Amino acid sequence: MGQIEGSVQEQFTGFVDRQHQHPTGVIGRAIGERMVRQHAPETDWTIAQLEISPVDRVLELGFGAGRGIALAAEQAYRGRVVGIDLSSTMVQAARRRNKAAIEAGRVTLLMGDVEALPFAGEQFDKIFSIHTFYFWPEPLHIIEELSRILRPDGMLMLTLSSGTTSPSGHCTYGPLQATLEQRIIPGLQQMGFASASLQAGPDSRRYTHVAMVARKRPVA
Repeated sequence: MGQIEGSVQEQFTGFVDRQHQHPTGVIGRAIGERMVRQHAPETDWTIAQLEISPVDRVLELGFGAGRGIALAAEQAYRGRVVGIDLSSTMVQAARRRNKAAIEAGRVTLLMGDVEALPFAGEQFDKIFSIHTFYFWPEPLHIIEELSRILRPDGMLMLTLSSGTTSPSGHCTYGPLQATLEQRIIPGLQQMGFASASLQAGPDSRRYTHVAMVARKRPVA
């Protein structure tokens, strides 16, 4: 019986993990709305750090149920906000949340893959993503593509969790933190970004959050 219970639990855990990566159906919609609530602190922080101007063109990768899109659109009220997400369920949810801005022509939401971005070069002033980096198969290859579509002096911000916080406030970082410090940030610097660094974000739900922040070189 114990082995059967363990197998069922593993299958359920795997199902939930897949739903976080690619939400589908009724369960996916529920998980998407739960993530909106759970990820509110790091979403608010990311949008604040981006310092979006009224005329900016902004891209979010993996927008989920669309709260980050909505916050960005409030600030880029004379610009344009574009989102791309792999899940048709999340595209539908985000379109409902951003219906007025879409009808006004200020927001465009697309279904697509971060590995095949349908954008011409130097399209965006700000590009951000929250809690999607874990699912990127070749992060540096994808970041190189993001550099292509980022305008000169544009800003790239990738927010994620790299550790946990105990009730006493002690932080424990996982292997991802070392990967960011030893491989990803140096890779960004080698790509020719004017600056690239890790910034500490808010702790929430006993998770530590960081963001990879990079600024593309301005036109000489």
